[in-house]
Amino acid sequence: MMQSPLTWHFNIGDQKKAAWSTVLIALGILALILTGLILNVNLTLLMITMLVIFLGSIILTIKWMWRKETITLYHDRIESALYGVIYFSEIRKISSPWMASSTAIKLHLEKRKVSWAMLRSSRALIQNTLEEVSDFEKFLQELEQRLQLQEKKKPKTNDTHAAPVTQLHQINNTRRSHTGLIIGISAIFGLVFLIRACLPQFRHNSQIRSMKTASEQIFYERKKQIDQLVAQRLEKEGGAFLYTNDHAATIKLFPYIHTDNPLNIDLFEHLAAIKDMTAILANPDSAQLDIFIISGDSSIRRMRTDTTTRQFFLRTYDPSQHIQPSYLKPGDTTDINSYPVFDMSWNVVLRDTGNIVNAIRRSIPAVNVMFSQIRLRPAFYLYLTGKVKQGMNEVAFRDAVTALNQLLHQNKVDTSGFVFTRI
Repeated sequence: MMQSPLTWHFNIGDQKKAAWSTVLIALGILALILTGLILNVNLTLLMITMLVIFLGSIILTIKWMWRKETITLYHDRIESALYGVIYFSEIRKISSPWMASSTAIKLHLEKRKVSWAMLRSSRALIQNTLEEVSDFEKFLQELEQRLQLQEKKKPKTNDTHAAPVTQLHQINNTRRSHTGLIIGISAIFGLVFLIRACLPQFRHNSQIRSMKTASEQIFYERKKQIDQLVAQRLEKEGGAFLYTNDHAATIKLFPYIHTDNPLNIDLFEHLAAIKDMTAILANPDSAQLDIFIISGDSSIRRMRTDTTTRQFFLRTYDPSQHIQPSYLKPGDTTDINSYPVFDMSWNVVLRDTGNIVNAIRRSIPAVNVMFSQIRLRPAFYLYLTGKVKQGMNEVAFRDAVTALNQLLHQNKVDTSGFVFTRI
């Protein structure tokens, strides 16, 4: 039966315009600094002029990059007010745009690329509303379902590359969180510090070192306060559970804190983390405690949820299996050890708690093929985890373990080596 079309309206930030604006602002300020030095302009006047131009440029950039979008989704195509008609058959790849916020996708078509991105960040001067972000996430989920129906109709081929629907599923379940605005601001201030370091009258390294020391002290003080907050929340909300064949693995409940330092400047090492921790401490009950799985080789994976529905999480991880990037030719094994390792996670929503086995089966395509890898690959690890606040107390979690074991036994996986832990 043909699905009825669905329509969404929201504002979209143009990532290309934002990137170009960042570059032009940086070049403009550099030119202003060099001109001021050549003409021997008063330093205070030069800094005030730079600040005014910088703030004005930011305001103009925000107005320039913000566009209204209307998307209508049909059973075989997307109709966009910005990009026109996009047929599912044109889509060759789906990825996350560079410098995008946590909710964003890029469609690689036959002759062009299109992208949509939401901006929701405490650092942003202007951002999407929660309703817009929710609508956009609903669009991505609905697009995944309709692409899945189209994929089932395609004849099977020998193509080993991931299908667009699989790529979209991974994006929907493991959305990255990039902060493009802080990169631009950090780039400009980093450029100013670089120029000052090259000039004799600005060589005051002791001041920078004292600022870095003060930043470190604030970071560790905030970290200690966050640890105390988490301990209090665990007593009130309950902990989490882990079931895995990785005996050295552990889990931790902790709020997500940015550790971005894209320019690798020591002075900015703790800047993003301090800002996040300060905001969390100001509203201690509003911060979500996410599950972090720390595997035996210290690889960390965050189990992120976009809903309060009762659910648990699965992660599959094989450090010995490297995935070839899609831009390389098939069979090209040059520098294979630099390829990303296989690491995938997803959530299983329990709408029908009486049939957890079916919920796991429907959670991702070809789940039995995934589970059979545990038997076929010695370094293939499986992690099942859940937390009390999302409806997974110990009884419910052990029901999920029983259901998972049933599927593993169907795939001839020996579960005697799996271990159960809690925090």
